[in-house]
Amino acid sequence: MKADVLSRVLKALALMESANLGIDTASRQVGTDRRTVYKYLKSIGKEIVRSGTGKNFTIKLRDLPVQKGAVLERVKKAVALMERRGIGVDTASKMVGTDRRTVYRYLARQGIKTVRQGKSKKVVIQRLPTQKKIDYLWAMSKGKSATEAAKDLNTTVKSMAKVKENGTPIIKKINNKWIAQFLPVYNHKLVVYGTLTGFNGNTLGRNKVSPNKVSDKNLDKDYAEIWWQIDFNNFKSTLDAIDVGKCHAPLIYLMLKTKLEIPSLMNSGLVTSFNTDPRIQKHILSEGRGTNPNDTLVSPLENMFQKYDLHFDDDYNWGVDDNMSARPVELISLKESKKKYFQPVGMFQVLVLRKGFAEYYPQTPLRIHYRVNVKYEEECRTSL
Repeated sequence: MKADVLSRVLKALALMESANLGIDTASRQVGTDRRTVYKYLKSIGKEIVRSGTGKNFTIKLRDLPVQKGAVLERVKKAVALMERRGIGVDTASKMVGTDRRTVYRYLARQGIKTVRQGKSKKVVIQRLPTQKKIDYLWAMSKGKSATEAAKDLNTTVKSMAKVKENGTPIIKKINNKWIAQFLPVYNHKLVVYGTLTGFNGNTLGRNKVSPNKVSDKNLDKDYAEIWWQIDFNNFKSTLDAIDVGKCHAPLIYLMLKTKLEIPSLMNSGLVTSFNTDPRIQKHILSEGRGTNPNDTLVSPLENMFQKYDLHFDDDYNWGVDDNMSARPVELISLKESKKKYFQPVGMFQVLVLRKGFAEYYPQTPLRIHYRVNVKYEEECRTSL
């Protein structure tokens, strides 16, 4: 700040404290503007405090308060969200449970610059091009051109072409067109679920409530809702929340049928109990499973739920937790993506729910590994 400008700012501050003038009046009297005054205060870590009401008020300057403990942690989370996802101070503050004034004070103390962006004039952190690379590649992966993505992020293609990830430019010009050289990776909370058919060929349970809509109000005290579900709490994928289920739910369903429907376990006690029903005993013989309980195989699904001839129904559903971040968490290069895969762990159980009653089979969820092939996801991306 130039000497003459600084001199006028200091005079304005002196007038405010000595004559109880508002910042607009004091600034006009010395020939400056309030933005310059605020900029100076921010640079020295101070703020204007007005106390009292009506004509009985005083104006003082004080150091910006330092947030401590839980408040500071929430503020840091808000700032991290603003930096990583490019969201405004209002949205970030609400997401972490604090107020925007507290976030503003922290930003001022840290010397972090903010700008107003878009038609809504939301206040965002003025990020460097390197801080925008994940959002930039995310926008391009959604079908936007390099120019459109740059415009959305208030930057230029020229600036983003200089940004690198692990020493490699994030975009490359091929046949006169800018092509992204990296894919964004998301972390989802994915659930796939469905119903089961028993020996009589009917779907087990009342089959009226889905897992995502269960409450004590819509459950029945006499007739149970029965379904299977597999939960992936950390499902890494190059597909976003809209496409990840469409792409992987069919494969997860087939994987479960292969692993859990086919007889492969010995449980003579369970087979003996099955044989008490003459119809089941006859069916076991016709299926060629065996005549002796000691060498008759049962499926993992039969073994965990203690019922004979269980099968997954053809209809199944999937869902993604909307509370998890929709933004990417990392990047992988196109060269690596051809051989890259992730292996999330799913927790499988059969649930039996009635009003005021819940049973889970097995009680400790069965851990099942699923392989996410990025090359297959590329095929999904072009077909979905």
